[in-house]
Amino acid sequence: MRGRPKNNEEVRKKYTMEFDDSKWYYDLDKFVNGPYLVEMIDPKFDKIEKLYNKLERLQTPKYHENGRKKRTTKADKIKMENVERAYWKEHYRLFPEDRPKKRGRRRTNRINS
Repeated sequence: MRGRPKNNEEVRKKYTMEFDDSKWYYDLDKFVNGPYLVEMIDPKFDKIEKLYNKLERLQTPKYHENGRKKRTTKADKIKMENVERAYWKEHYRLFPEDRPKKRGRRRTNRINS
């Protein structure tokens, strides 16, 4: 053999980097150019993130063992509506500029005499 001998070093393909406000997940088999997932750790947004995950979990369809889709019952729909209402309430509390503008005419308090 000619030249310098090889160093048998293993390349880490899967690792995480933790910072004080975020976690960066790397997997070079999934995505070579950078992290495939970045989790922001902020206690201010914990509640809205939990509500979002709960809403996503409720909206995904459930299946029987034989592969048929289960029905969405009235109780499930009520749960989804309540979680969605709580999610948007929390969203507008954190981001008041996103609140939709009120449409229509303004009411005037006139006394007809």
